[in-house]
Amino acid sequence: MICHPHAPEELSWLEIQGSGLNPRQVDCPRRGETKEVRECCGCTRFATLAIHPSGKHIYVVCEPFADRPEGGK
Repeated sequence: MICHPHAPEELSWLEIQGSGLNPRQVDCPRRGETKEVRECCGCTRFATLAIHPSGKHIYVVCEPFADRPEGGK
């Protein structure tokens, strides 16, 4: 997966869109395009799914790369 170099390296909550028979999709800010949730969950940045307290919104929790070398090594 190619990520934009200017993309922020912070935790992101990406709202899952679509309902019924429509495919569930997520707007990926790092790739600049809409992706199916299945592809998003296969990304190395995928952490978990989260449900809004109202129960009306579901999010993909997207974290910065965890395997990035520390201290510039």
